[in-house]
Amino acid sequence: MKKFKTIAAIGLSLLSVSGLARADLGANVSVLSEWRYRGVSMTNETLAIQGGIDWYNQSGLFASVWAGNVDFFPTGHPFDDGATVELDLLAGYAGAINDEITYDATLYYYQYPGDEVDQDFAELKLGVNYNGFRVGYEYAPDYINLGLAYQYVYLNYQTDIAEGVGLELHVGSSFGEVFDDPTTLMLDKYMDYSIGVTKRFSDLDLKLAYVDTDISSTYAVDSGQMANQGAVVFSVSKSF
Repeated sequence: MKKFKTIAAIGLSLLSVSGLARADLGANVSVLSEWRYRGVSMTNETLAIQGGIDWYNQSGLFASVWAGNVDFFPTGHPFDDGATVELDLLAGYAGAINDEITYDATLYYYQYPGDEVDQDFAELKLGVNYNGFRVGYEYAPDYINLGLAYQYVYLNYQTDIAEGVGLELHVGSSFGEVFDDPTTLMLDKYMDYSIGVTKRFSDLDLKLAYVDTDISSTYAVDSGQMANQGAVVFSVSKSF
């Protein structure tokens, strides 16, 4: 249910194959004012702490483990699953068609240790990158163990707007069987958007982003758990 804040997930496919050859192991840690995934708050609009360990090699193969805190629903809510941590495992392959076009395929497995409901699930993510653009497709055939498929497509663009300052744009669309009955997730199919500015400061990566969705008033959540209306998110990350 997350988008990795690791080399292997938010930037792997933007690296060249030669970039993957620089090291065999890496690690990362991030602190966010809150964690928004596909436009929805995963941490009750409160602080998120995340970290991961990545393995990658010259062949293009990679693997990673990542963990972060979550807070989906208030205690006593009918959908409350007791989850407080998300643990993600991934493995995949990244390659290049030529000097300008790269691609990646990654299989993710999401786990929620200590939750009261079995909602672990797998998801396949595919991406192609060209000249700052990334087109991606994600497919979970058994989303949170419901027996229904979740699909997601998105377009990202990133570019430098000044020395050491970057611009990141994103638009994504959530759809699939799991949305056929909106009461399943208390969501209809929807789109999410974000615009962010990044800055490299010393050995830290800073990001300030505005995140929003087109979720209608029927399923709009203005604040708290699973908030899905406009928000400003600040994050600090460090890679090792």
